[in-house]
Amino acid sequence: MITASDSTAGLKIIPSDTINIPGPRSKYNGISTAAAAFKLTDASSLQGGFVQVLDANGNITNQGVQIGDVVYNSSTARSAIAYVTAIDSATSLTLSANIFPVTANLDGYNIYSGNGVDLNSEEGFRLVTQNIKDTNPAVTTDTTAGYRPSIVVSITPSGGTYTVTAGENFKLGTKLDGSVFYIGMGGSRDFSNPNIVGETIEFNQASIRAATGLAQGTGDYIITIDAAMVEFTTPSPDQRNAKAFQVYCGGTTAEPVAAPCDIYVTTIDGDDVFFEDVQPGTVLPVVVSKVNIGSAAGAGNGNNNTLTTATGRYVALN
Repeated sequence: MITASDSTAGLKIIPSDTINIPGPRSKYNGISTAAAAFKLTDASSLQGGFVQVLDANGNITNQGVQIGDVVYNSSTARSAIAYVTAIDSATSLTLSANIFPVTANLDGYNIYSGNGVDLNSEEGFRLVTQNIKDTNPAVTTDTTAGYRPSIVVSITPSGGTYTVTAGENFKLGTKLDGSVFYIGMGGSRDFSNPNIVGETIEFNQASIRAATGLAQGTGDYIITIDAAMVEFTTPSPDQRNAKAFQVYCGGTTAEPVAAPCDIYVTTIDGDDVFFEDVQPGTVLPVVVSKVNIGSAAGAGNGNNNTLTTATGRYVALN
């Protein structure tokens, strides 16, 4: 059990329903030098890069980043949190959420050790069951014409950079003029650790003719996967190995009298507890692993929404 007087470290809390409070000490900090979906890029290499480096004797000369580490976008305007899901290179990481989306305002970041992450749990990216219409030129390239008209059939992709997994299935639909109208994606899918946004799924003339059963028609149908087609499952928090924190509720600068805090936490034993009207300056009387976002009251559900009226209002003490 820790008490406020025992604390030697503190960390701003960014609430998350899936990510435990990390750290608390920062492993890396810097400024993102480019923005790409689900990526953190820092080309400065001022801290040795994101890849762990060993010398000839096996001693660590650069600590590197590990899968499961936690990244903060530390800007005030876009404060956000994500897991590291892959170490792409010394200058690039793949993240579980798109928390560096703005190219005109490159944001500060901090990287912390993950807290109680079960890396053996199912996690990663996968396609969501859906129909991809030919009316969305942002994600489809369609040169098809003259195939068997007005038909819906099963089809196997002919190529592309996306790896089809066991259990996935695809259906193709054609219009009256024989052009492809949609590709339906369904079935069970495996999760993939790398981010699959930007990968392609191709259906060429041979595959479409084989699926429709007629040797007629020309052209290809190519899907470029975008973020709306993808879901991400994070590693499961493992309470058995989670580090314990106490939570300090601070005030806000926006009001003459600081508003009370509403805080929805997960305790170190795994209980979800909602504290209402906690006065600023209070340290919660429980040890926690996570501060949840929660949700506002509605549709017959009570309120358990963590009130975040100012960035950095909550501080984890350890």
